[in-house]
Amino acid sequence: MTHPVTDGGDQAVRAALTSGGLTAVEELFDELWFDLPDRFAREVVAATRTVGPDELDRRPRLLQAVFLSEYRLGYGAGDPELRKVVQFYRDQGRRYSLRLSSVRSADLLTAGTMAVISARLQGDLEASERIGSWVDKQLTLGGGRRIVPVGRTEVPARPGWLATERGLTATLAGRLDHAVQLYQQARAQAGRPPRAHYAGANAVANLALLAAYRGHLDLANRWLDELDGLGAVPAWTEHLTTVGAKIARALVAVEELDQAAAEAYLAQAGSATQSVELWPFLAYAHALRDAVWGDPHSGLARLDEARFSHGAEGADVPAMTGELLARAEGVLLARAQAVSRLVHLRDERHHEDTLGFCAAWAYLRAGQHHKAVQAAVQGLQAGPRRVSDVVGLHATLAVAHLRLGRTDRAATAFTSAVHARSGPRHLLPFIGLDPADLRRLSAAAGLEIDLPLPVWRSATGAADVAAAPVRLTPREHAVLAGLSDGSTAAKVAASLGVAPTTVRTQIRSIYKKLGASSRQEALARAHDLGLVPSRPIGR
Repeated sequence: MTHPVTDGGDQAVRAALTSGGLTAVEELFDELWFDLPDRFAREVVAATRTVGPDELDRRPRLLQAVFLSEYRLGYGAGDPELRKVVQFYRDQGRRYSLRLSSVRSADLLTAGTMAVISARLQGDLEASERIGSWVDKQLTLGGGRRIVPVGRTEVPARPGWLATERGLTATLAGRLDHAVQLYQQARAQAGRPPRAHYAGANAVANLALLAAYRGHLDLANRWLDELDGLGAVPAWTEHLTTVGAKIARALVAVEELDQAAAEAYLAQAGSATQSVELWPFLAYAHALRDAVWGDPHSGLARLDEARFSHGAEGADVPAMTGELLARAEGVLLARAQAVSRLVHLRDERHHEDTLGFCAAWAYLRAGQHHKAVQAAVQGLQAGPRRVSDVVGLHATLAVAHLRLGRTDRAATAFTSAVHARSGPRHLLPFIGLDPADLRRLSAAAGLEIDLPLPVWRSATGAADVAAAPVRLTPREHAVLAGLSDGSTAAKVAASLGVAPTTVRTQIRSIYKKLGASSRQEALARAHDLGLVPSRPIGR
């Protein structure tokens, strides 16, 4: 498809901006997308200098072109996270969401997609998807400019943008299969370089991220290769467009135990405290790095910093955010040998599927081989979807059976672990194997893996053995919570509707399990194990 203005070169575009009026600016933005503010920001601002705010508000495409041009001139070089652009979409999209049915058909895609982004940024993922589905239906039925990857009768207006943004909404909601479908749709809709491939690049970057997170490393690398072939995007939009790919490269490097590559890609991706919507994936990648090669205690502190920066310290977080943060905390607790805290995290926050491998491995490190077998089998029966989880659970089961003298079962589990990998370089799930165990398993199964051991060792340098986890009954948890609040045994009994003697019996059981002889010692131990929430001093 050709365009008589844009195919005429920069001078033709400048001439159109100078003499073509507001409609010409909109049509050029449809054709050039980010290239328009990137290459012609001054001309766009000059051509629209006399347009009032009411007129801009009535013309979403024009408003977006003007805003991005002014942003490019004033802030583009120093704001890789596009914070001002994101805030613009949040505020303006909220306004458009109230009057989408009255928006001009040519502007429906722009106004509707901004409304999708705005609802998501406000934390309302259901509204974001509802708006996106409605807009997509209207566009499909002809209520706006058709989005087509090729054609000669119409100019594609930011092809793939709506599908990509809906994909990000589905990603954060934990609907990963739906997200993949939407990203694939965006990829098909998006044009080829040098025109209108920006949403396609964003979609492919996020496809690579989801594949890497699920442990499909070869697939992730194929998406990353495709992204490299799509060509460059403007430097000021590059980070937000491709941050998913940077995280994907880091995750692949960690899964393959390539420390130098992992460190380099995480440096490119940046800290998980930055204002990007994919920050939970970035926090998880940093936690994996800290668990494998760093200090898990420092990693837990960085994870808490990321949570605080995004206001995600409570339970009211999107589904995918909760899963990623639980995984990040789980791998760090397992490395730190905080077995009780890990088991408590799994049980109390209902992350049985998410933390199945971490919990099974924690029991193994604690020398509780029967519990490790039970946890691994339960994890496999729950049907974990991540390749790394499947491999790790089989590997844990193999070691536990081996240490229990069940060589045949150990060989079977080890064979399953090796064959479940996404490729020969997929090594992360095996990092905790003791070299002696690995040799025995390899001999029993007649299989070998090239694993650089030892990688994962205690942060304190102590023996690779953890204390047995403390398991309290639900009633003991309730009693402990009451004691933590400063209540007497009688008050706790009254709140639970039981006799004080019953509570005192439960207190003695709690002391015994915690190895404590007083309330103060028991509470200190409980706080250390994560069995009760910590509270700020003075509260």
